[in-house]
Order: sequence, then structure tokens, then C-alpha cells
Amino acid sequence: MATIIHQEDKRTTDSPGMESLARRRAYSRSKTALPSFYRIKHFSNHRSGTAMLTNWSVGGGRIEMSRPLEVGTWLELELKPGSASDMPIPPILRKKRRVRARIVQEAPLLSDVEARNGYAYGLVFAVGWKTLCRYHFERALPWIAHLLFAAGIFNVLYLKSFNLHYFWYEPLINLYSLLISFYILSRFFLSYFYKPPRDAGYLPPVTVIVACKNEENSIGRTLDAIYQSDYPRDRMEVIAVNDGSTDGTGGEMERAKERHPGLKIIHFDKNLGKRQGMAAGARMATGEILVYIDSDSFVRSETIRKLVQGFSDPTVGAVCGHATVQNARKNLLTKMQEVRYFIAFRVVKAAESVFSAVTCCSGCLAAYRRKPVMEVLDTWLNQRFLGREATFGDDRSLTNFMLRRYRVIYHSEAICTTLVPETYRQFFRQQLRWKKSWIRESLLAGTFMWKRHPIVAFFFYLGVLFPIISPLIAFDNLILPLIGYGSPSLLYIYGATLMAAVYSLYYLGRFRTGLWIYGIYFSFFYMFILVWQTYYAVLTVRRNHWGTR
Repeated sequence: MATIIHQEDKRTTDSPGMESLARRRAYSRSKTALPSFYRIKHFSNHRSGTAMLTNWSVGGGRIEMSRPLEVGTWLELELKPGSASDMPIPPILRKKRRVRARIVQEAPLLSDVEARNGYAYGLVFAVGWKTLCRYHFERALPWIAHLLFAAGIFNVLYLKSFNLHYFWYEPLINLYSLLISFYILSRFFLSYFYKPPRDAGYLPPVTVIVACKNEENSIGRTLDAIYQSDYPRDRMEVIAVNDGSTDGTGGEMERAKERHPGLKIIHFDKNLGKRQGMAAGARMATGEILVYIDSDSFVRSETIRKLVQGFSDPTVGAVCGHATVQNARKNLLTKMQEVRYFIAFRVVKAAESVFSAVTCCSGCLAAYRRKPVMEVLDTWLNQRFLGREATFGDDRSLTNFMLRRYRVIYHSEAICTTLVPETYRQFFRQQLRWKKSWIRESLLAGTFMWKRHPIVAFFFYLGVLFPIISPLIAFDNLILPLIGYGSPSLLYIYGATLMAAVYSLYYLGRFRTGLWIYGIYFSFFYMFILVWQTYYAVLTVRRNHWGTR
């Protein structure tokens, strides 16, 4: 049974008309289901729908609905218990009938029926003056964030005027500053014009493939989430590939098959690599669309249905979904990654999608047309770089093959949550692997991206150039002064902080949580630590071991 949060605090009794704490505590939880209507007013995004309030008391309850919500969301809940006068409703709710409430946690689904029908959350009612003040403040917070975001943009533009005015004093440094600011601001500008693919009612046969090694703690949940999809069962095939796991992953897959008899399992006797697992699934697949999901990612019920809508356009070869961080509140590192993931998808990939040129369909959640994949499968499997077999960067590599002939887009409403590294050792190894694949695939993409739209080509080559130059600029402005050569550039530090604040405020405008500040932390973490990893990746690019465990 879901834990229900009660707001039994003396502070709530300070408001006139509020019941005493003793009387509120006298109410026990009621299991009577109350049909309800909810409204969410968030900046320009207003949503509404029906829900069921269960296991409730005066302080809060459990709400079940067909649409997903984020923890921290405020909603107006209108109770509709019917005309019966003997319904056991606390006086405060009977009097108001419409209450404000805040989602405070996801609640476990108690049955397979609930799992198929929607989502459940724990919520608290706003019954005290301090809670109501928090409600009004958080409602205004997106507007405040957007105003500060706009102020930050104007501040950036003001600073760039100095780069223009004093351009010839340090032409290379000023040119870099102007171009990188233009590049970053262009991501925000282009993402404003992004629209997710429309729902065309397109339901082609799909094959969902999950390839993994040593993921016993998450693979069962991943497969369960796939089978809770609202996609028609007769048009969805699921294949799990056990890539020579040495833990209990194979057993978890077999237990998942007992729960879902239609599941197909491929067991490798030894570890062959994720690319081989993806290929084995593609060869067995019968669907027109291949949906790849990482073994530590969890889709929503509507995710697969939304993801395939882009394929109603025959010129689309691949669609990238949207990933959020499942374990975002675990520690400082995961909190930083939460903000980074949002910007990487909702800003960067959205901007690329405007021109149908998403450069990497993330392994968390991506879909491809099966026919073009099969046409390049052997070439992709046997890819070599600098004389070595390419054993990582499978998703970016496959995206490159699609970009040569097809449009590649992003769907912001096809959402999954994913587990990110919780230790710095895991994180640095993951980032090193990603950087190596970025280096390899950027060089390969550079041979054909000039054929795309001129704007796409221009920003692509800028995006390749900046990560190579940025460490040199950081070294000149931050490291040399520490060893006695010149003085630290306060303008550089201020500009970097300002850009970090712009990213974070954009996140705050969407999510009313305290996690936004960690976007600024991450920018400094990147500037002082992570940026140097680029050169190490260049020097060790021929080392192709997996390196994440």
C-alpha cells in the first residue's frame, strides 16, 4: 500500500477556520474512492483530466490517473463524491470540494489492472497558510524563472558587445567568445520552434529490443514497464538479449518470461558486446520499427505509441525519445546530471530536430526503421576505426548511418526514466567512452554533414570545433594565472557563470524544484574537471575496452 503523506503540523492550525490539530488527527484514512477532476496550471501549459482519490485523510491521499505527472506538481483537485450525504468526507473537504494539492512521491501500482490503466502518486493537501503561500510562490516561479532567463540573455548580449568593440585587441579570443555564445544561444532559439511529431494514429508492428550484461537489479523492471505499454499487444514484440552476463540477469529474464509469456530471450554464452546484442535482436525481429531501450531505462505506458508517430512520415529513419534521470535525488552527481539531461534533450536535440538532423539517438530510448538498419547491419557490426574494432558508441554510429539517407528527429513526449552513474568512477568512465565515440563519429559525420541544410552543417562543424578548443581557452584563463602567468580572467569566469545560470533557469522554468541550482554546479564541474578529459579521449581513442564496470 502506498505511503500517504500527512500534513499534521501545528503550523496548519494557525489559519482562521482551520481545524485544530487534535481534530485533524482524529480522522482516519478512508478507502472510499472519490472520483475527482484535476487541473494543472503551469505557465503556458494547462492540463486537466479525471482521477480517483483513494486511501485519503484530511492531510493527503493517493491519486490514480491515466497521465504521468512530475513530483512537485501542484494541481487543483475538485472532488465529486456524488449526491450521497453519508460519504465519509472530512469537513474541510466537504466544505471546499475543491482543494489544492501537491504531488510528493510516486506510488507503487497495486495490481496489473492499475499498471495497465495509468499512474499513482501520493499527494498532500494545502490546508495551512504557509502551504498556501508556497503554492502561490511556486505558481509564480516559472514566470520569475523566465524573466531571469531573459535578463540573463540580455546580459550575455551586452557582454558580447565588448567582444565586438575590442575585437582587434585579441581577435582569436574574441572570435571564440562570440561564436560559442552565438552557438549556445542558437540552441535555445531553435528549440523554441521545436514541435513534437503529431499523433497520426500510426501503429505499425514494432519490436522492442533490450540488450544488456549484468543488469540483474533493473532488467526485470525494464521489461515489466515495456509490457505495461498501451501499445496493441498483437503489434508489439519484445526481445531481451543476455550478453554473457555473469550475475543473475539471465534468471531475471526467465522470471520476466513467466510473467510475460510472449517475451523472447536470446542468451549469449560469452560477452560479445552491446552492438552484437542489438544486431541479434534486429535479426530475430519481425516488426517494421525497432525500438531499442537500455536495460536501466523505464518507459511510460504511452511512450512506445508516441515514439513511433514520427515514422508516419516515410522520410524519417530514426526517432530519439526523451530521457529523464530516475535516481536524480541520490547525490550531488546525479542531481547535476538531471539538469544536464534536460538541457541535452529538450534544448540541444530539440534544436537539431527542427532540421531533422539529430546527431545521436540515445541508447536510453530510440527507434529505427528495420529495413534500412538491416541494409547496413553487417557494415555497422564490422565497423573499424584506426585499425581497431569499434566496440562502443553503437547508438551514435547507427544514427550516423540513418543520417546519410533519412531524417532523424526527436520526440519530447516519448519519455523514459534512466539510471545514471552514482559514483565518480562510473561517471568518468562513461564520459570517456562517450567522448571517444563522439570523436570517431564526428569525424565520420563530417564527411557528409556538409550535404545537409547549410544551417545544419554550420552548427555541426561549430559543435565539433568547440570541445577541442574549449580546454585551451580554459587553460589560458584559469590555469596559467595559477602558476604565475597573468591574472585570472574575471570576465571569463563571470561569462561562464552567466551561461550556467541561463541553462539552470531554463530548467527551473519547466520544473519547480530546487534541482535547478545543480546546473550551475555542473558547469563549474565541467569547466574545471571534465573539459580536460577530451584530450585524454583523443590520446586513447584506439583503446576500445568498454570500461564502465
